[in-house]
Amino acid sequence: MDRTIKPSEIKAVVETAYNKYKDFKVAGAAPDPRVSAMNPGKMSVSVCLTDGTRFGYGDTEAAFAIGSMMRIPMYIQLYSQMSPHDLVHKMGKCGISCHSSNVEKPTGLHAKSLRLASLIEPTGDSDGKMAILSDLMISLMGSSPVLDDAMYKANVKANIDNRIENRLAEAGYELYDNATVAIDIVNKLNSMLVTTAQLAEMGATIASDGMNPASQEHVFDSKISESIVAMIAAKGPKSIRRPWLMITGVPAISSFGGGLLAVIPGFGAIATFSPELVNGTIPYKAAFAMKEIVTSLDLNVFASSRVRVAE
Repeated sequence: MDRTIKPSEIKAVVETAYNKYKDFKVAGAAPDPRVSAMNPGKMSVSVCLTDGTRFGYGDTEAAFAIGSMMRIPMYIQLYSQMSPHDLVHKMGKCGISCHSSNVEKPTGLHAKSLRLASLIEPTGDSDGKMAILSDLMISLMGSSPVLDDAMYKANVKANIDNRIENRLAEAGYELYDNATVAIDIVNKLNSMLVTTAQLAEMGATIASDGMNPASQEHVFDSKISESIVAMIAAKGPKSIRRPWLMITGVPAISSFGGGLLAVIPGFGAIATFSPELVNGTIPYKAAFAMKEIVTSLDLNVFASSRVRVAE
């Protein structure tokens, strides 16, 4: 049997979770070194529902690195170019070659992200690829993410220092475009800053089958949404993917910048943010708050009942 939740109930749960965890501290937690000077101690929660209702608590306009969530616009673009079956085939087993460990960790570049970037058309055109992805992100989020120039330059320098292109060649890692182009795209996306308000709108667009509920723009084919949600569930928040999905039943993805995005088809999206990480991967305040919100509202996407929002 379907359930109905009032907007006021959602707001009450979100506000309670935010207030409960905004000052919560875990010994030893610290921001990723790449963003150590950004937003210390801040926290935010933003919600965007499929009917366009939006609200947030805390520092909802604080910008942080998008990190692994950059895969969302990349996958949306690639699913518009090819079928999920073809993309899985081109990515290979797990999307990672047996040599990927030789090219991934020393540079901060994820091997799978490089292969995704290499598949995006047009081939051989970094500016062309980036223009397409930038336009897509604006449509998904309602506004443009911001390129952190200092972070981008630091990423480029790290790649040069670590001989990333040479190591890719030495490892025989398969890309579908020039390595220079793929590396540049991933560096730029990794250096993009977003807010929880932007992430919530992007997630709600996915939850609305490609229709941005705020702008009413049809951003992508509705058939793509289910594959994007599946990708988010498979990727999961870093280091806690399996326990997260088992406990919450809600597809979510995190970033090294401290962001966490949950997407609930037909309902909307919730984005939380806190820069301090546990074990260098988990934005613990954001994760605790998100867990409380989705479990209190029982938003498990694997439940037989569906949730709708109405007065």
